[in-house]
Amino acid sequence: MLKQTCVSAIALILAGSAAWAQGHSIAEVTATLQTPILTEEDNDADADDPAIYIDATDSAASIVVTAVKNGGIRVYNLDGSLRQTIVPFPDGRINNVDLVYDVPMADGTMADLVIAADRGLDMIRFYKIDNTAAEPLTDVTDPAAARVFPMRQIPFETGDQDNPVDDQSTVYGLTAWHDKATRTLWIVVTQRHTGRIGFFKAVAGPDGLTAVLDHAFTAPDEHMGQNLWIENEDDPALDWSPQFEGVVVDRTTGTVYAGQEDVGIWSGAIAGGDLTLAYATRGTETSTFWNPDSVITRDVEGLTIYYAASGTRYLIASSQGGAHGDAPLADAPYDDSFAVFTIGDGLELLGSFRVAASDGLDAVQESDGADVTSVALPGFPAGLFITQDGYAADLNALDGEVASTNFKFVDWARIAQSFTPPLEVTPQGWDPRQ
Repeated sequence: MLKQTCVSAIALILAGSAAWAQGHSIAEVTATLQTPILTEEDNDADADDPAIYIDATDSAASIVVTAVKNGGIRVYNLDGSLRQTIVPFPDGRINNVDLVYDVPMADGTMADLVIAADRGLDMIRFYKIDNTAAEPLTDVTDPAAARVFPMRQIPFETGDQDNPVDDQSTVYGLTAWHDKATRTLWIVVTQRHTGRIGFFKAVAGPDGLTAVLDHAFTAPDEHMGQNLWIENEDDPALDWSPQFEGVVVDRTTGTVYAGQEDVGIWSGAIAGGDLTLAYATRGTETSTFWNPDSVITRDVEGLTIYYAASGTRYLIASSQGGAHGDAPLADAPYDDSFAVFTIGDGLELLGSFRVAASDGLDAVQESDGADVTSVALPGFPAGLFITQDGYAADLNALDGEVASTNFKFVDWARIAQSFTPPLEVTPQGWDPRQ
């Protein structure tokens, strides 16, 4: 299970393996509950990415929609119990999910939607939410929808080539934003193995929804003298990739934040134009790309935004690292943590936290995806943070031999109070439907 930027002005000085100087350290918080552990015996399910759905009339009925790769989609209640399982199409693999509210359909009705990246078949899929039903998600994808990425970059060269689905340079990361001012449903996706991001608009037709490419961005092949196509099977520190995955849209501004796993967090307007590097990863000491001032180790993964009622927004980024498995790329203490930034003119680093073991729940390692809401929910009156755990149950000394994953639910108050000064807690006032 080995999983494989403006730079912060704060100087970082390692102290042992637990903290860095200048007043910044990695706080430890604990989860409240977890979903059932998934293994290959669960239809080859592998937890990856969660999205929290806030019910319009009854917050207690809110649900969590998750991508579990070859296992498809799993829907959980707020107590972590399973509500629905959606098995993917043959050869399908659901990699990321997001959701949007109050989208106009072709028949004139409005619908809340889950949007999913089907990495196995290179498709963007749409599911209508009816939270009154025993199984709330129904597929409303147009059967005639086209592939997302029929072409791919040619490594070390300029230009594109045909992209067979079997090669799996397919749709990977995904986020969505319903811009109600322009009545546009944007879907932003990344292409596996490449530095390309596609910006799509959803179109509602009589046979369902489809996504149409509007524009694309491709990051440079080289960063700080390091060619990102160079691979090395023997030494992870010398193994690179231009690939993006984690991506999120600031719903208040339409700004996209996209995580290029080895390089860092890029940002830019969703409507067009180039993205620019907003925060770099640490790189590696054996490369020309070495950035010891960063608190995010390769690779940066899931991105999510906390919206406070005051207008404050926190970008939370998974500093996944690769500290476990057969060939670890360890960069302690930055691996297995989450960096928190205030969103303003740029990204201001506030600090980091990790989800530690306690009360019968194991710690979180190598998080692929996360979601957060400031809205008060039953059991989580201060808001809720959910993260994928890449090593659920901490099996076999984290050697990666047994795939074992799930999702951990964390009370936002525990995270907020672990910072000095504390982060904002505003359980009323932010409406995700607006």
